[in-house]
Amino acid sequence: MEDLCRLVSTLYRRLSSAARRRLLKGLGLAVERGDPALVYHSLSTLARDYYGDSLPYASEGYYKTYSSAPCVGLPEPARSSGVDVLEAIRMRRSRRSYSQRPLTAKEVSTLLFHVAGITGRAWWGGPKRPYPSAGALQPVEVYLVVERVEGLKPGLYHYNPAGHCLEMLREGRLLRELADVSLGQDHVADAAAALVLTAVYTRTGSKYGHRSYRYVHWDTGFAGENLYLVCEALGLATVAVGAFYDEEMCSFLGIECPWEMPMLVFPVGARG
Repeated sequence: MEDLCRLVSTLYRRLSSAARRRLLKGLGLAVERGDPALVYHSLSTLARDYYGDSLPYASEGYYKTYSSAPCVGLPEPARSSGVDVLEAIRMRRSRRSYSQRPLTAKEVSTLLFHVAGITGRAWWGGPKRPYPSAGALQPVEVYLVVERVEGLKPGLYHYNPAGHCLEMLREGRLLRELADVSLGQDHVADAAAALVLTAVYTRTGSKYGHRSYRYVHWDTGFAGENLYLVCEALGLATVAVGAFYDEEMCSFLGIECPWEMPMLVFPVGARG
């Protein structure tokens, strides 16, 4: 299935605009300008006589773990910052200028916990998270690229919410590589670290079928806004980066696309 999806995507990109319109019209998908996003939107709308089918995926659980990777413990996250949530919303900005000050382990811990940590348990036993999620299926995963963080070696980590720890996947100074994958945006390489949010499509797809492609974007947006607001409360700088080479990002993270999709990159650092 993955190979078929890649083949269709590659063939579609190579077609001329006119050929794309003819193809879509032949499939009964005549959408203005032949925009595939509008085609998908049209195909995933709901009607009273049809809701849609779930996909035949096995349950994916609520989060990934890398059992063979060493998990580096994090300090207790801050529970307050002295900044009112209404003030944080009002003052939120996209900031691309960073100082050379390293982030503290406490700052990183606070960011990760308030983006994707486990805040409690629901009545059915599943974890509660800081962001709302369609069907409480929680598709968002968080990867951390460390450049300058006190107490952490530079490298690529995966956040384990159950243990509130970081699973080290690869050592090395990788922010420049991440910036290159992100269409060469230099400000990404200037940060002290970067959080990369992905979405495990099959986790949501097991319940909502093709409609899930909408939902995983919503969930990622909710988590991303949390990240923005926590950065504002801590006096840090960040900006959402959605421009990157998808397949190269999958390779950088070592994830299996398209079942897990890179969604957003957030470089983070002290304000410059």
